[in-house]
Amino acid sequence: MAYRDLSAFLQALEAQGELVRVRSRVSPVLEISEIADRAVKRGGPALLFENVEGSSVPVAINCFASRARMWKALELASWEEWDERLEFFLDPKPPEGILGKLRAIPRVTELAAVFPKTVKSGPCQ
Repeated sequence: MAYRDLSAFLQALEAQGELVRVRSRVSPVLEISEIADRAVKRGGPALLFENVEGSSVPVAINCFASRARMWKALELASWEEWDERLEFFLDPKPPEGILGKLRAIPRVTELAAVFPKTVKSGPCQ
């Protein structure tokens, strides 16, 4: 994937004008969800609430609430591209000959990358 983590994706959204930072103090009880609901119904951008009552952690919401942002996260240009990427996995056929096996290597390595990895420590515990 092109994005190492959610922070990198949020930076990309902000660079394209698809993220709005909300610096005003907001309540996590109904207020954030109401603002997010109104924004998504208007086709608005993703929101990053930086000042949430009772929390030092910011809240990102609506990051994947539009088709364009979802395609961006998945590195897709269209539904057809999605179909092409999934076809190999949904209808697997054993590759024929040495060239077929060599052509399958990138797909198999792509599949191997989706499984979780065990690490001793990470940014989130």
